[in-house]
Amino acid sequence: MLRFIICVLIVIFDFIIMVPIELVAFIIGLFSKSAKDAYMRVMMNMIFSVVNFFTGAKVKYIGLDRIPAGEPVLYVANHESFFDVLLTLPRLPGYICFIAKTQFAKIPIFSQALYLYNTLFIDRDDIKQGLATILKAIENVKAGMSVFIFPEGTRSRDGNMAEFKEGSMKIATKSGCRIIPVAISNAADVFEKHYPKVKPAKVVIEFLDPIDPASFDKTEQKHLGRKCHDLIEKTRNENLERYCG
Repeated sequence: MLRFIICVLIVIFDFIIMVPIELVAFIIGLFSKSAKDAYMRVMMNMIFSVVNFFTGAKVKYIGLDRIPAGEPVLYVANHESFFDVLLTLPRLPGYICFIAKTQFAKIPIFSQALYLYNTLFIDRDDIKQGLATILKAIENVKAGMSVFIFPEGTRSRDGNMAEFKEGSMKIATKSGCRIIPVAISNAADVFEKHYPKVKPAKVVIEFLDPIDPASFDKTEQKHLGRKCHDLIEKTRNENLERYCG
């Protein structure tokens, strides 16, 4: 319970310092978008890292060397915990465009930080809005920015992975970028499995080999979501048994 209280206090503190951070980012953005992006990346990664530290989570990262250098990619990951983003994004190279649910766009202060961090919001119940978000993500990739998405659309409530939305894969097939499947194992044991306690759980995050959509024909590309899902699920289960048992 002490860890939970500490994490809550840190989150409250983060919300307080977010206001001046956002103000500085806004001013920097008036002169240089790239400088603003670099500033927000440093600030958000610092905030994420501080929260992660106080959870006590013992995270093992595998396959960071598999991420291609100097090119934007599409990261697709399973989603089981609030901490998935906090534990993963600080370790990713380059600029990242994160795709989040529209609910996060309604949180005061925090939503503005996400906007400044180039976050895109998607409403999976609104086909037109969802398509617009995917098209914007494609533009970002073509501009040199990697994209991170949870194709399940929401966090798993029972520990089982839901199907991946195939539409998410269009970000890769239409932009020509490679896909990096990301298998997250046991992150729910940090918080969700024993709410409201925060536990120093063992977590494994593995980055799998890049998948090039161009190596598949048009028919096969329609099932890239299933391919990524199965690869991630297999790796996730193996890492659960190997490192978290």
